[in-house]
Amino acid sequence: MNKAETLLEIKGAESEIRTMKGAADRERDRIAREARREALELHEQLRRGADERAAAILRDAEAALAKERDAILAKGRQQADALRAAGMANVDRAVEVVLTKFQGALDA
Repeated sequence: MNKAETLLEIKGAESEIRTMKGAADRERDRIAREARREALELHEQLRRGADERAAAILRDAEAALAKERDAILAKGRQQADALRAAGMANVDRAVEVVLTKFQGALDA
């Protein structure tokens, strides 16, 4: 093999290497784009899942708070009714005391 043929083979090999390198670069870029896309999709999927979980937690908390509020209000109403009844009993007794004193003042 002479010098010219050797140079042609080297140039051919260099050309083939450039072609292979270009293909490898394109494949690397494609894989990187695909990985970024998959990462974004996974991130979005996880964000949606977190949003749904947060909404469920809020719904549960609101339901528990509403139940607790209703229980507190019912207990407060019962206590208010008891106080009202006690107050009415005191009013009746107070009226009797005032009438008795008034009657005592009239009799005196």
